Amino acid sequence: MVTARVPTVPTLIRLAAALLLGAALGGCEALGLGEGTATETPALTDPAPAATEQPDDVQAAPAETPRPTSSAASAGDGSVVLSVWMPEAFSPDNESAGGDELMAQLTAFDSEHPDIQVEVYTKLTSGPGSTLAYLRSARGVAPSILPDLTLLDLDALEQAANEELVVPVNTMLDPDDLADMYPAAVELGTVDGILIGMPYVLRMQHLVYREVLFLQPPNSFERVLQSPVPFVFPAGTLRSVNRTVLAQYMAATDGELVDEQGSPTLDEEALQRVLEFYAAAAENEILAPALLQLTDPAETWNLYQSRQAGLAVVASAAYLQARGTLTNTQVTWVPTESGEPYALVDGWLWAVTTEDPLRQEAALELLDFLFRPANQGALSEAMAWLPSQPEALAVWSQEDGYAAFADEVLASADALPESGLQALVGAAIQEALESVLLDGRAPAAAARQAAQRVN
Repeated sequence: MVTARVPTVPTLIRLAAALLLGAALGGCEALGLGEGTATETPALTDPAPAATEQPDDVQAAPAETPRPTSSAASAGDGSVVLSVWMPEAFSPDNESAGGDELMAQLTAFDSEHPDIQVEVYTKLTSGPGSTLAYLRSARGVAPSILPDLTLLDLDALEQAANEELVVPVNTMLDPDDLADMYPAAVELGTVDGILIGMPYVLRMQHLVYREVLFLQPPNSFERVLQSPVPFVFPAGTLRSVNRTVLAQYMAATDGELVDEQGSPTLDEEALQRVLEFYAAAAENEILAPALLQLTDPAETWNLYQSRQAGLAVVASAAYLQARGTLTNTQVTWVPTESGEPYALVDGWLWAVTTEDPLRQEAALELLDFLFRPANQGALSEAMAWLPSQPEALAVWSQEDGYAAFADEVLASADALPESGLQALVGAAIQEALESVLLDGRAPAAAARQAAQRVN
């Protein structure tokens, strides 16, 4: 087939939806498309036990008892009832700018698609009341209570994919055709080479700094070392490795953590150069080993906001929430050896959980609507997250230059590596960093031991 242009993401979803609909209906008009009236989209929550603590800007939602649905998941008028689960932070009833925007978009979707009734439910992001817990426990005993479409974070998507709890999106779309998304976003939704989820909103770490303290953006090792301003970042970790050092190492290795055979590998020379930067920073007293006590970018953001730091690594979501109130503050990417932009991104992804073709078609129609650049751009900006498409980022306010900055970094970013690689390669990198900062070990020796541990 000869095509004049690469289809946009919404176009691809529409095409896949049409194919699914045709296969499901077999020429019948079972859905009554084009008939009926628009229905209001409710956001449903029930009282629940107290939420468990959640990391990185996302608060837990109240747990609830899922609504019972018929096996056909259809209303009495023949329309499809689409059950959508999402965390409370993204819910249309959370009384925020993002919630208001999502509610407006769902209302508009209702008007366009009177044959689809969307019901939104909020769920915990971890623990017994989480979406992942329901997918595990209810699939074999009460599948009718499960969602058709759900918004998952990266960890949950990876686990759901490994346990075959979600339907791979690559059965509905061709991942090679997702040219309108940032490559890192597509990578984010891919597990073991299969596109599992549709990346919706992204987050990365970057620098904030006091503009008056620097003549040039401190986005390279050399520029940071030339400045007397302390470099503050969450050097510790509650997992395997802190994301700042992992990103700097991956920037030096073109994002590679595996060899040609797919086995984990660690580049000793690249790690040595990263460790030499930290050894020099500690020697110049612009980096304190006490930073290893910091494990969350929210902590460094607080230090920056309280003027205890003039150069800090923070999460993009935290910065964006305060974007309109900051003065004497500029942003740039986390310093790299080359000075070129780089970041590791994580985020939230839409996953299809229903295996029913009619409901898959309805889910794809909703995704098509939400991924329209104008819609995704407006929602992501209101929610202080980054969109997965450059065209959506172009919808953002351009006054302060952040959108252009984010586009430059996202275009060269990689997805946060899967947990298994972080546990092996990342843990070796973290151990090497700590040995340099705490024990005064030579970077070359620390890098050599890390490489021996992995390779």
